[in-house]
Amino acid sequence: MPIGTIVSLIREHLLKGEIGCLNNLYESVEKLDEEYLASEHKEILLHPRSATEVYFRNLKLNLIENNNSECYLCRYRDCTFLSYYQIYSCRCGQALEHFVYLSDAILPDGGMFVKPTAHFIVTDDLRVLPMSTKTALSLLKEFGAMDGSKIEERSLNIGKDEILKLLKYSLASMTPLSDTIMEPFIGKTSNTHCVKHGPSTRQFPCVEDIIDNPQINLTLVVNKYDNKAVYYAEVGEDFVSVLCSFLAFPIGHVFKEFSSLSFKGCLGNLYRSIQNSDLDKLFKSEEMKSVLLDPKLAPGLAGGCKLFGIEEAAKPSYSTLSSMFNNRYINSNPKSIGDFKIGDGLVTGPSMFMVTDNLSITPLSTISGLSLIKNLKVPVSDVQELKVTMGEEEALRLLAASLISKSALTDAFMLKEQKEEP
Repeated sequence: MPIGTIVSLIREHLLKGEIGCLNNLYESVEKLDEEYLASEHKEILLHPRSATEVYFRNLKLNLIENNNSECYLCRYRDCTFLSYYQIYSCRCGQALEHFVYLSDAILPDGGMFVKPTAHFIVTDDLRVLPMSTKTALSLLKEFGAMDGSKIEERSLNIGKDEILKLLKYSLASMTPLSDTIMEPFIGKTSNTHCVKHGPSTRQFPCVEDIIDNPQINLTLVVNKYDNKAVYYAEVGEDFVSVLCSFLAFPIGHVFKEFSSLSFKGCLGNLYRSIQNSDLDKLFKSEEMKSVLLDPKLAPGLAGGCKLFGIEEAAKPSYSTLSSMFNNRYINSNPKSIGDFKIGDGLVTGPSMFMVTDNLSITPLSTISGLSLIKNLKVPVSDVQELKVTMGEEEALRLLAASLISKSALTDAFMLKEQKEEP
């Protein structure tokens, strides 16, 4: 699922800061005036489409009830171009005036990820293991439950309400199954570690190579005597475009880039379980496993931002999906989104914004920064500006920090990754 979809589903049930700064970011995008962010672009960020949504349609429990099933086609009869979004024109130059609805037909492979005969053990912290006596005994030993008198088996029916709770607790708790099924979740404490404890698996470029990579300039407002904390940042539309684009990213991309990210919840365990070769034979195909481990942006969200290694999924072919088309329509009043590119020209400029440490975004004004400093009860004489640049490393750290930290700017720009001890 894209991050924006997850936040839209669970935001009303979240405690403050429960999943980093994502709620603040989502609300900021909601509130941004159309002068800065077009309503069509805003809708894409707040309700982004998934590159794998065609598979969601046949899940027995699908949280995305109003899953958008429109696809746009080129009007030229010999062209088979298809997109999830109505961009200005096809690659052949013609307008995308035709659109179709996908039917509810079952996909040939059943539309899900694992084989229908596969059985699993899922632990309370969302480790997924193949069902076997050896695995069960190992877990019972791990939990100190070898005495049969301490074990009870229960059969349960799980509906959408429980799955929605499980989604929330998977982001905020180390015991999401217990919190969903056994007892009410009452805000169990769980230490949230900074991004510095979750080094990326990527090989970041050395200083000599940075010159050739895109960078964004911004100004951090910090305490001159203790510049370990950021009060806010003064940024341009290019930075805000990148920040808003986080909502369209599939959440699995974060765990792909930061394999050891310390996180309140258990999604990292789930991701690592899928990586485990023990489950290979239980997936329907290597492709089905790959779409989970290497998630991509939905087709049509062209990867305009070069700060990330994420790719756009291959556009679904006309021939692949044509059997699922219900009816074809001609859009007499097309509302094109233009050349929409994630992180590149998304927010209208030139514009200046204030972004707080917890990722609230507002247009920059003469008094906005001073008001924030006053509310924080910080003497103006203690404040200084710090010029920094955001390249690939900082952008990825900011993405990770937005999920796990209440002080994302500080973690991304002020705290350096600790060197691992020998």
